[in-house]
Amino acid sequence: MKTKLLLVISLLFLMSVLTGFDSNSTSSLQQTFQTKLVPVSQIELPTKTIIGFGEATHGNKEFTTLKLDIFKYLVEKQGYRVFAIEGDFGGGQKVNEYILGGSGTAQAAAKAIGFSIYNTEEMAQLIAWMRTYNDRSDNKDKIHFYGFDMQRYDHSKNALFAYIKKVDPALAATYEAALSNLNDKTVYDQNQAIVQAGLTHSKTLLERMRENKSAYIAKSSDKDYELALVYAESIKQNATLQSAKMNYGNMRDTFMAEKVKWILSYEKKYFGREKLFITGHNGHIEKTSSSMGITTCMGAYLANAFGDNYYAIGSEFYESSFLANDATTNERKAFYVKNSGSNRLASLFANTNKQNGFLDFAKAKQDENFTAYLLKPQPISAIGAVFSGLYGKMEKMYTLQMTPAKAFDAILFVRTATPSTMLVN
Repeated sequence: MKTKLLLVISLLFLMSVLTGFDSNSTSSLQQTFQTKLVPVSQIELPTKTIIGFGEATHGNKEFTTLKLDIFKYLVEKQGYRVFAIEGDFGGGQKVNEYILGGSGTAQAAAKAIGFSIYNTEEMAQLIAWMRTYNDRSDNKDKIHFYGFDMQRYDHSKNALFAYIKKVDPALAATYEAALSNLNDKTVYDQNQAIVQAGLTHSKTLLERMRENKSAYIAKSSDKDYELALVYAESIKQNATLQSAKMNYGNMRDTFMAEKVKWILSYEKKYFGREKLFITGHNGHIEKTSSSMGITTCMGAYLANAFGDNYYAIGSEFYESSFLANDATTNERKAFYVKNSGSNRLASLFANTNKQNGFLDFAKAKQDENFTAYLLKPQPISAIGAVFSGLYGKMEKMYTLQMTPAKAFDAILFVRTATPSTMLVN
């Protein structure tokens, strides 16, 4: 009996050494967590050049609703007026046109963003709120909307050639034909010869536009010329991605970081705005490049460029029913995951009685034990547009191993996340 007792004690001691925390420590962690966690309705955020919000899945309504909650706070309390999303740049400009009084509907604007993950009622409601806000605001106070991704062609091409036809009709005719094979319908299944030809044409077009900069600006404006140049750049970037499959993730995050910096520069130059809210997947917003295959993620580039003026908020759930494309059939359907693993922030949250919560890591720094916990790697949910039932059975398949206090400045929790409501086609 004594031998068995000694064995149990030894095992418990070994477990505490391996985990770094004993039962008393775990209890202390839980107490600190509950003390520092505040309801989302009581959120307080610092004023930073860029505030980013990462979503734990692309298929839950709650994370889109939280985007709006955070942005409303930033607009109403801190004067932010620029919203940028992990969506198509050209499509984002269609949304911008709509919220600034253009024709159409919020639903059509949501679909223009370019990805099925945004074809939702929740995204349409977010856009509708922006439109309503702008309708009652002066021009200097109106919200602007951008996409910082570049995985679509059509909206950028349409806007680009609408501009070039005004300043150089002959050039427009030549390159509209030359780039016809770069289109949304075939973006992911073109042979490399077609992609390479389109990439060459897009590079040449950019060269011609830069050579004729003075003439084009004389027929339009600096602001319109600069925007047209970014449409062309987005087309070139997408063709570059499609021809570089082995380095796709890292290259895409590099391009997205560049686009975010351009948005900030453009808004400051032409509209006097110096603050920006961005939102995307947890793996793009976080600062430590934990996604497999990505050398440096977008958030790490931004943290390097802006230092403490980039404030990243992650998100996590306890359980989630969400929509994603099936990895085998590509059918969009519902999946379910429950975060029951130990030594995770998700587990600490599960032990509270709260439906949601916000944890600012800076406000927990006075507790050395909790700070040490936040500086240890742990799984954090990061579910993208594609999923499989098998993934849900293996924690490593739907999480990223992150050091919370290094990856994010704060994290938002949702107890039970529910599927997005898809728009009817």
